[in-house]
Amino acid sequence: MSHFKRLTGSLTLLLLGVYLSQMLAVAQTLPSKTYLPAIFVSYAPTVFAVETTIPGIIDSQVTAQAKILGADWLRLNGVLWSAVEPVRGTYNWAVLSQLDSALEHAKTAGLTPTVIIRGTPLWASASVDNLGRPSGCAAIQDVYVPDYARFLAALAQRYKGQVTYWELGNEPDVDSRLLNTDDPFGCWGNIDDPFYGGERYGRMLRAVVPAMRAVNPYVQIIVGGLLLDSPHSSNLDLGYPELFLEGVLKSKAADFFDILAYHAYPSYLGVSYDHDLDLLAGGKWNSLGGWTLGKASYLRGIMTRYGVSKPLWLNESGLLCSPNDPTCGSPPAAFFDAQADHLVRIMSRAAAGGIQQVSWYTLDGPGWRSAGLLDENQLPRPSFIAYQEMIKAVGKYTAVKSVNYGANIEAYRFSRRDGAVADVLWSRNGVSTPVSVPTVAFQSAIVRDKTNPVLSQDAANVSIAVGFRAVFIVRMP
Repeated sequence: MSHFKRLTGSLTLLLLGVYLSQMLAVAQTLPSKTYLPAIFVSYAPTVFAVETTIPGIIDSQVTAQAKILGADWLRLNGVLWSAVEPVRGTYNWAVLSQLDSALEHAKTAGLTPTVIIRGTPLWASASVDNLGRPSGCAAIQDVYVPDYARFLAALAQRYKGQVTYWELGNEPDVDSRLLNTDDPFGCWGNIDDPFYGGERYGRMLRAVVPAMRAVNPYVQIIVGGLLLDSPHSSNLDLGYPELFLEGVLKSKAADFFDILAYHAYPSYLGVSYDHDLDLLAGGKWNSLGGWTLGKASYLRGIMTRYGVSKPLWLNESGLLCSPNDPTCGSPPAAFFDAQADHLVRIMSRAAAGGIQQVSWYTLDGPGWRSAGLLDENQLPRPSFIAYQEMIKAVGKYTAVKSVNYGANIEAYRFSRRDGAVADVLWSRNGVSTPVSVPTVAFQSAIVRDKTNPVLSQDAANVSIAVGFRAVFIVRMP
């Protein structure tokens, strides 16, 4: 064989190897199905996610309901560093036995897990809690950051093949001095810092993420979902928590995380009110487009100023019964009905707005401030039914965009893999409005509460009454 032919053959094999390695890297981060003969098919996951407590998903009834629901993602507040390494240098992996069980149940339900890591051992704590005690919800002293890196590397190695998505902290943009020592959120905020502790969190990312990637190059690192209470702080004595992300980016940590997450929790204000848009006077997010899209716009604006583009996840959300509401001891049926309306709206707007995941808090009931998709007996509430019907209608969609059904209708089109589309639509003002679909294109329609909409049909068109409750219309484009 000539030298030229050998060189050509070697280059061909090299390029083939590069191509295969790239395909394998993609395959590690996307759900997949394998058919015989072997044909590899990958698809991007939907936005549809839920969070459960660890005991919740281990409950066989909740696991069964998760499987019925059909979401793609499960968020678990699952790892306490302080529990695994209470004594420096000694790991007690047995404390993660419930997480191990939860991951098995997630697999049974067909859910991809994302796991939160939080909890600072007191020996590594850099701050105090609201009573002045060393805090287990705290930033890490600089001298102990290498210990955290070693722990995270060991964790990533232990769960390689089971967990790809790791979230470092939960609502880190809260100062530990405002919290109890064992609160499940906050920790990295600093009222006294111009960027509210974001730079320190970013330096931590730069130090620990390479250790995780060294043992598993496919890990996806999520910035702990930001509370992001307001785009403009009004009590300056409490600092500027909205600048936490800017601090992270100032620390040059953009290359050390893969996904930026945030949270959004409006409280119930009444029936037939669009809680997501935050339209009441003085609403924190109404000028930017509401809780879902307004927060996303704010975060994207900061990233743009720093030349950064990262996927966004709304990885904790729900409609809450406010503790200031005297009915919240036993919420009225109207509250649970409003939750169902709110869920469809945030899922639709987020999907069309390029937000890649929306996680409802929680699946298991009764949930924080009655926000569970299931009740105290782990039976479906109206929000569960709405979520289930939406997932059934849109399927494993490939694209989402807004569509025009008239001035009074807000509508989003989910392109399905079977060539049909599912249009999700509702009346903006609650007034029932008829919409028309060509008869030859129409396939089915269902209201989000699993009832049939009012239909009339002739040879040319199907007319469908659409009110405040969303309607899912499956049709050809």
